[in-house]
Amino acid sequence: MANLRQIKSKIKSVQNLKKITKALEIVSTVKLQKSKTKAESLKKYLMDLLFILQNLWSKVDIFNEKTKIKSNKKLIFVVTSERWLCWALNSKLLRQIVSENKEDKDNIDFFVIWKKWLDILSRAGYTVVWSTFLKDDFVDTDLLPVFEYLNKALLHGEYRDVKIYFNYFKNTLTQIPANFQIYPFDKSYFDQFLWNLEVEYDLKSNVLHKDLVLEPTTEILLAEVKRQIRNYLIVSAIIQNKAWEHASRMIAMKSAKDNSSKLITDLTLAFNKVRQWSITQEISEIVSAKIAIEN
Repeated sequence: MANLRQIKSKIKSVQNLKKITKALEIVSTVKLQKSKTKAESLKKYLMDLLFILQNLWSKVDIFNEKTKIKSNKKLIFVVTSERWLCWALNSKLLRQIVSENKEDKDNIDFFVIWKKWLDILSRAGYTVVWSTFLKDDFVDTDLLPVFEYLNKALLHGEYRDVKIYFNYFKNTLTQIPANFQIYPFDKSYFDQFLWNLEVEYDLKSNVLHKDLVLEPTTEILLAEVKRQIRNYLIVSAIIQNKAWEHASRMIAMKSAKDNSSKLITDLTLAFNKVRQWSITQEISEIVSAKIAIEN
């Protein structure tokens, strides 16, 4: 009977676990849909921004970057996960960062967005200059520390280049570790970014053949356009990574729920076998006792 009680207790525990993982799966599914909606809205903003760039292309070349380099240091923004239960999302990106930057380890500063990589990078001996925590439903004002740090660093020429690493959300089952150079602007990175978003756009095509009046000056307009593009790339990377975080957690919870169902079935079968054996043994003892008495 002790075995029956143990198996029954395990079945109850696994049933409770199944309820929890099912609830977490539902929560992640709802949050995933919200992140996908944000990503679509941001994509519409990108199309408007590309339309402006297309009409300015004959006057302004955003990829002709004049830098003021004072050091050989690089700045890397790393977009991580807010919580665990989606480790594959972080591990693939970590391997990419280590493999691509192992030779410049001493010349790299990291800016960590969300917290799960803060301890990992610190223990690995990397320099983390800043970290920030964002809510799932973050707004533009929550990103002000990120933008302010970047703009101040570029204004003083503290870094020769700036990249952002994140997980690109292509679909619910596909995770692509990605990175983009946001300073100085590189056309190949920008084209790769548009390709990942499945946006077909040629900045040099269909340019309006009209005289453009740029106010107040071309330099100020160019600086503002570049600032907006950098901000867009950062926000887009954060939303893409957050969408995949929810998708990864949803898949993990679904797998845990399915495994719980299978385990409950196996434990129920084991419970029935033990109970059947126990009943058979009791009947056998009764029959043996009856035969002994009759003899």
